[in-house]
Amino acid sequence: MTDHICMKCGARLMSDEIALHRKLFGIASKDFMCLDCQAEYLRVDRERLEKTIEMYHRSGTCMLFAKWD
Repeated sequence: MTDHICMKCGARLMSDEIALHRKLFGIASKDFMCLDCQAEYLRVDRERLEKTIEMYHRSGTCMLFAKWD
């Protein structure tokens, strides 16, 4: 969990939600949406966004989705 909240619904955000928001809407974003609100805005299923996050985790090509041990 982070200290960030969704700018539309007020839900507390996970780091992957912030990373995806930055990837899709711009790296300089200061306000973020949760996965449900991103899905609604983009008119896609939440599952599609979850698969996109997983793809970035597996690819290892985007530092926004890096897992630090």
